[in-house]
Amino acid sequence: MQFSKLHLVLSLLPSTLAQYGGGSGSSTASVAAASASPSSSTPSNVKIIDVGEDGLTFSPNSTTAAVGDTIEFHFYPEKHSVAQSSFDSPCTLMNNGTGFWSGGFSTDSGENKDVFSVLINDTKPIWYYCAAPTHCQSGMAGVINPPTDASTSLTNYIAAAKNVPTSQGGTAVSGGTVGPAKAASSGTGTPTTSSSASPSASKSAGVEARAGAQWLVATLGSVVAVGMGALMV
Repeated sequence: MQFSKLHLVLSLLPSTLAQYGGGSGSSTASVAAASASPSSSTPSNVKIIDVGEDGLTFSPNSTTAAVGDTIEFHFYPEKHSVAQSSFDSPCTLMNNGTGFWSGGFSTDSGENKDVFSVLINDTKPIWYYCAAPTHCQSGMAGVINPPTDASTSLTNYIAAAKNVPTSQGGTAVSGGTVGPAKAASSGTGTPTTSSSASPSASKSAGVEARAGAQWLVATLGSVVAVGMGALMV
């Protein structure tokens, strides 16, 4: 009889250990997962315009920017450029070269490692286009700070560009700078997530694990005491 009682008590031990011993591990994982948070690497005063990522187009082709903002042009295959023009002369470099000109960008695949950055000094409309052959005529144009006058809309600019025989580019980069991006690309940029828990989360997890271990020891002691009592009956 004593052996049967002891066997019954000890048979409950594995389920007790499983129920209370495994909880601390899952709780620790939950704390660690909750501590990870995404962060953005794009400064608030940087506006990204993708060049050629979706075909012969700028994305977006209409952008609003404040004084002090920086426009970053991110280039995709195959060959593209960015040139500033006036509304009345689409596909033609503004004022004989006083507008910005990125130079030509040749990209084999993905996104080019360099961007063309332009600092916004006022909120007047800025019209621009791609000077690669036939690109401007095919509608590859855009505007920064579009006017409210419907007669000078981007739609009208693109319509007029179709009748321009050839596009004009510059001879040297001007009106901006070429170099690494300050902002994450809208096409490839992704938020980063830390895989490690914060110090406070790790501390909380450790406290919880120790509390679980203490409870487990107490439970084990109770089971052994009951077993010994059963042998004495």
